[in-house]
Amino acid sequence: MSEHFIPPNAKFTTPDPEELEPKYAPEANTDKPFDDEKDTRRCKDCGGYGRGLLQSDGRCAHCRRKGAVKYDPSTCPHAAKGFVDITRAADGGVLKKVVTLPPNRDDESTTKDLTPSPGCPCKVHIVGTLTNGEIFQATRDMYTGPDGVERCIGGDDNPLEFHLLREKVVRGLDVAVSTMVLGEVSSFVVRGDYGYVRQLPESLPKVTMNATLIYEVELLEFGEAIPRFPSKEELAQTKREREEENKQMLKENPPVPYAERCEEAMKEKELGNELFKEGKYEEAKKQYDSGFIHVYIHHDEWNNNHMMNDEQRKTINDTKAVLHLNRCMCRVKMEKWDDALWDADKAVQFSGKPGNPKAYYRRMVIYTGHLKRELAKEKEGKFWEIDKGKRWARCARRDLTKCLALNKEQAPEGSELRKEGEDGVVRRGRLDLERLEQQLKRYENAYQKSAKKLYSEKMMGGLNEKYENLKIKKDKRRAEEEENMDMPELDDSDEEGQGEVLMPPVPPPTN
Repeated sequence: MSEHFIPPNAKFTTPDPEELEPKYAPEANTDKPFDDEKDTRRCKDCGGYGRGLLQSDGRCAHCRRKGAVKYDPSTCPHAAKGFVDITRAADGGVLKKVVTLPPNRDDESTTKDLTPSPGCPCKVHIVGTLTNGEIFQATRDMYTGPDGVERCIGGDDNPLEFHLLREKVVRGLDVAVSTMVLGEVSSFVVRGDYGYVRQLPESLPKVTMNATLIYEVELLEFGEAIPRFPSKEELAQTKREREEENKQMLKENPPVPYAERCEEAMKEKELGNELFKEGKYEEAKKQYDSGFIHVYIHHDEWNNNHMMNDEQRKTINDTKAVLHLNRCMCRVKMEKWDDALWDADKAVQFSGKPGNPKAYYRRMVIYTGHLKRELAKEKEGKFWEIDKGKRWARCARRDLTKCLALNKEQAPEGSELRKEGEDGVVRRGRLDLERLEQQLKRYENAYQKSAKKLYSEKMMGGLNEKYENLKIKKDKRRAEEEENMDMPELDDSDEEGQGEVLMPPVPPPTN
């Protein structure tokens, strides 16, 4: 059976003080923050004070262990009802009384497997009452009280689930369930310092701080134990041990010096150059990839000043920059522009300050290649974006300007590169870029003209026709008005009988 299981009729024996090892650390009193100058709280026994020194009972941990309160069953009212102490400290913090046991309680080999271990996910039915008999927590719907009457207590019959001895429930409940076997029903009396001593849950409004709690618990099932998450101190200790192991391993198996690793990488680079001259660009790229393997440095090693210094880091970066530049040209020849651009960016990054003019020139060549690919879509009748082409041209011009400035700054005195900032290779790249920029400008102008024409014909055509009709009507009306102005006016005067109106004679009246 479980090592913590105590039969109901067992006799109390005082444990050995050397074996009293509480599972939980003593709870510190954190209700009031400690002030080094103003706080006058001291240990009740030794008078000591300090931050985090006092425990929940007003004593320091040393005095608490020295004068630990022993449980005396003769003075405990619960002992007469069959409750026994199950705490390892034998202080009477948790008392237990077995109500029912599973049928195989006498089979030690079977019962041992039915006892949960620390970390096991447990499911229990629980009914918690206060000393006055008021129920404050229940998972059962129907419950038979001490009077033997079954009544409804308002539970939902959903068991409580938690991981044992992982501080998911109160300390006393952890201790209680750790002494049970599967199918067992027991009653427990949890003293205040084993209950809620720090914070009260909002779901239990009837419970007060340091109140004595009475539980009836039934262990329904439990699963495989999960390991406890390490504390910060344990994680720090593990990290220190790992660092010591790494140091010892480096002493026993020292790594290859960085200078030798760079030499091996440059040998791979030379082999790749030979393949590049032969036009075997894929094979040359693989040789450059092999060179990167020699100069790969883990970030922990890179950031460790005890293992690398700044000069070694610069040597590694210079080697990586050369490999990226050469692999960049392989990808340019294979027209893998996006991969080539990534290599060029890395070459610029590893070159540092003030920079490598060759890295900027290679990136300018890649931007020019992107621009050339965009302009080729115009001839093929495909859709392309002028703004995208202008962006490639702008990036290429920026890198060309940087390349020329670095050549003038870094080239030997009196050389052509020092005076003009460009040699034959850079000049060809510049002329190629200027030609593409002019072509892009022509395409842009042609696009603007076609856009204006399209706007005029398709969108403004109807408006223009309506305007012309209105203009024709207006001109016709003006012409009619001018024609009417040239006609003579009629005279309405009575001179010489003109304009007189003759009326017929009126007949005489008849009789």
